[in-house]
Amino acid sequence: MAQQIRSPRILEGVITIPGDKSISHRALIFNAAAMGKACLSGLSTGSDVRSTIRCL
Repeated sequence: MAQQIRSPRILEGVITIPGDKSISHRALIFNAAAMGKACLSGLSTGSDVRSTIRCL
């Protein structure tokens, strides 16, 4: 049986992976305990993470 293999097309675009809930909580708590300022990005957008932000 003969098979033909075609070369793949080029894929382009941006993919956004949601933040991990547990790591988001830890990052927020560690940042609150640390001295100085920090900029956190990629946090989970879940309601429990938003609650943690409001508490801190």
